[in-house]
Amino acid sequence: MFRTEPYSFPMESTADLAGEITPTPEIASTPAEADRWYETLARRTIVFPLVVFLVHVLIVQTTATLAYRFGTARPSSGPYQDERLLGVPEPLSGFWENIVGPLRLWDGLWYKLIAETHYTDIRTEGYVFGSAKAAFWPLLPWVMRNGERVLRVEPEVVGYLFTHACFLGALIALYRLVQIDFSQAIARRTLWAIALFPTALFFSAVYTEAPFLLFAVVTLLCARRGNWLAAGVVGLLAALTRSQGIMLLAPMAVLFLQQYKLEYRRWLPNGLFAALPALGPVIFGDLLEASGQKWRAFIDVQGEWNRASAHPIETFICATRGCELDVHQYGEVRTYRADGADWGWFSDLIRDPGWALISSQTWRDSVANSDTLELVATVFALGLAVYGLFKLPWWMSAYLWPPLIVPLFQPSSVHPLMSMPRFIIVLFPLFVVIAMLTGNRWVRYVVTPVSILLLIALTVQFSQWYWVS
Repeated sequence: MFRTEPYSFPMESTADLAGEITPTPEIASTPAEADRWYETLARRTIVFPLVVFLVHVLIVQTTATLAYRFGTARPSSGPYQDERLLGVPEPLSGFWENIVGPLRLWDGLWYKLIAETHYTDIRTEGYVFGSAKAAFWPLLPWVMRNGERVLRVEPEVVGYLFTHACFLGALIALYRLVQIDFSQAIARRTLWAIALFPTALFFSAVYTEAPFLLFAVVTLLCARRGNWLAAGVVGLLAALTRSQGIMLLAPMAVLFLQQYKLEYRRWLPNGLFAALPALGPVIFGDLLEASGQKWRAFIDVQGEWNRASAHPIETFICATRGCELDVHQYGEVRTYRADGADWGWFSDLIRDPGWALISSQTWRDSVANSDTLELVATVFALGLAVYGLFKLPWWMSAYLWPPLIVPLFQPSSVHPLMSMPRFIIVLFPLFVVIAMLTGNRWVRYVVTPVSILLLIALTVQFSQWYWVS
């Protein structure tokens, strides 16, 4: 049966938490005192998320900076790779180069480009560049552009500071939201799970994951408490951050109906407030038209990223065996070959484990382009989501399923399940399920170190221009 009422779980021993902070002898000298110290920390709804945030930043930032500073990067990708058109981005000023430099790569440079040139095309010698920018929604580049004027630093630095502030705010809000329906112990483990997940590095990168998570969680927290005006306004911000924002209408509708049922006379004005996220695509379309593109360019642009239309079963066939995809691109249909997951890198690792192999560009490229991370992450997320159907409140499943299923209708010939390991990290109900499944401390003792090691490895890959998600 589905659960729709608030949960009442017995409080768990706070010494059993993954990622538990080891107290110093001055704070606690016995396990019992350590339990009490951690329990005291966990009751502080700002301090505990702050500790989780700092641990996340310490792992990701230290890894990224060291890899960027002392490692060897592969050739760059993204909008600035065509030097004759845009030139290579200048190094960031002062110490920011080693701090923000490794975390502004890939999509971060697209957001920099939009902050500098808006959504207009760049033309030189008859070459047109820029229509692909319509795939990136406007709120983050708007913050970067205006923050540059105020703070007098590069737009990437603004984006870096903004995403970090958003992730801290998201953890604080998520800690409160989860405790409405679950125990404090579940809430604690949820925060550790989301902050230490292998692809959580994108919460620290100049990407939209952290802002969207903040806006989505605050939207649902306000809706859960019946403050529909605030929920609608913040939901609109989410819908201007990424396309997934429009899907907030599903969990908001569930919460609205649970609160007002079918008593139509009570629907106004809160029903109108709840619909505000629907304005996100309208505003973005108007902005694109003002920039000289079609209003629906954010839909049509998917072909430029080699995305096609397919049923989810076909997408999984592509992701496992490979297939041919018909992509609507530049006004015509082009056929591309999509390769399935390649496990050759794993066979090489089993046959010849050692630093010489795992540090070689050939092997790292084979890992990055193997599509195995995408496949494993997608199957893992779907499994958790199915389990969540029987354990989560309806509104959480309504938030979870649409953004999990929609990308399966749009495989890419580059990576059939492209970006899924990144897309799932904002689906916080998945991490609530992980928290529920890791109640045993011995399970956490195994899972947590493995997750951290994978987080470090993927951060190194990302910081040196290897594809992650």
